[in-house]
Amino acid sequence: MSIIQSSKKKDQLLFDGFRYRRANKSQVTWRCVRNSCAGRLTVDNKENHMQYNILTDHNHAPNPDELISKQFKTKIEERAEISNEAPRKIIHEALSEIHPDDALAVPNYTSNARLRARSALSRRNIDFRCYIFYPLLCI
Repeated sequence: MSIIQSSKKKDQLLFDGFRYRRANKSQVTWRCVRNSCAGRLTVDNKENHMQYNILTDHNHAPNPDELISKQFKTKIEERAEISNEAPRKIIHEALSEIHPDDALAVPNYTSNARLRARSALSRRNIDFRCYIFYPLLCI
């Protein structure tokens, strides 16, 4: 079980091969990220003991490769936002933490490099909107 952030900076819970998002900003109830799935889960933290209760089952199979990929991307994003290291070094260190059996689930190098670059640019708060200025015509 781990909690990562989505691309919209919302918390997502990775548990038992499924990805969940918060239901109604609750700390306790989580629902599956797939809109057509009714899978729900509650998490109770009582006396330093995590307890999970599955409320409704999923209508799809778990996808552990997707979870491995999401965790890998999250590590790269977090590292790129706080450091100024070269992209190759960040990606190599994240790859060294992956089990060799899970290496097929990891995206290729170029997509990882793009992800790192976007994360580093977001740290600088650069506005990427395109502004078009038309010159005034005098008649």
